[in-house]
Amino acid sequence: MSSNILFITEGIIDEPKFLEEMFKTFFPNKQYNIYSYKTSIHTLIDKLFTNGKLDEGLDIRLTLRETETDEEKRKVLSEKYKDIFLIFDMDPHNSKTRFKEIREMLRFFSDSSNKGKLYINYPMMQSYKHLKKMPDNDFKNRRVEVTSLSKYKEIVGKESEYTDLSKYKYPIFMSIIGHHIKKANYIINRKYEIPTVEEFLNWDYMQIYDKQIKLLEKEKQIYILNTFICNIIEYKPKKFLNQFTNKKETFLL
Repeated sequence: MSSNILFITEGIIDEPKFLEEMFKTFFPNKQYNIYSYKTSIHTLIDKLFTNGKLDEGLDIRLTLRETETDEEKRKVLSEKYKDIFLIFDMDPHNSKTRFKEIREMLRFFSDSSNKGKLYINYPMMQSYKHLKKMPDNDFKNRRVEVTSLSKYKEIVGKESEYTDLSKYKYPIFMSIIGHHIKKANYIINRKYEIPTVEEFLNWDYMQIYDKQIKLLEKEKQIYILNTFICNIIEYKPKKFLNQFTNKKETFLL
C-alpha cells in the first residue's frame, strides 16, 4: 500500500478519529486524506447506481466530485491515489435499506489499488470497541437485535471497557484487532482463532456479508463485527499475524 491513500468515510467524527489513532499507533510516517460523505451507504447507492446497476468504469472520486460544493473537499477528490478505501456501516435498521446493492458494491469495490476497497462494519463503526474486559470470550457469539440499533452507540457506551480511543496503546489495539480477526474467521470458516496468512489473504468479505444477511433474515440479528479494523493487518499480514502467535507478545486474546 502507498502513502498516497484516500479514505471515503460515512461519518465525520468516529471514522476520522479512529484513523488518526490508527496511523499514530501503527503507521506514523504515512500520509492519507479523508473525504467524509456524511450520509449512509444506502444513500450513496442512489448516486452510484443507474437503473439498478454499477457502471464498470465508475470512478468513485469523480462521481463524488460532481456534486461536491466544498472547494477543499473537491481538491481532496481531485488528487490521484494509489489506494482508496471506503468505510461504511451496514445500518440494517435504515428506513431505506438496499442490501442487494451493497453486496454488488462489495464485489465492485474489492481492490484498493483499482476501483477502491469497501469495508462494511456491523452494525456500524463503533463495533470495534464493543468489547468487555479482554480477553472477552463472549465476543465470539455477540450479536445485536435490529430493534436495538437506534440505541447501539448507547449500548456500546454501557458495555464496553474501551470507550476512550485516545487511551489505546499498541497492545490494546492489537488485542481488539485480534478479537475481530478471530470472529471474522469464525464467521467465514467456523474457526474462532487467528487465521494463517494464507487464510487471511483469501478472505472474501462477501461471505461475511451473506452470512450476516442470512442471520438478519432468520433471526433479526447480526453479529457484532468491525471489518475495517482488518485494514491494519492488510498492510503487513505476515508481520502482524505472526505477532499474535509469538509467545513473547502479551495481547489479551
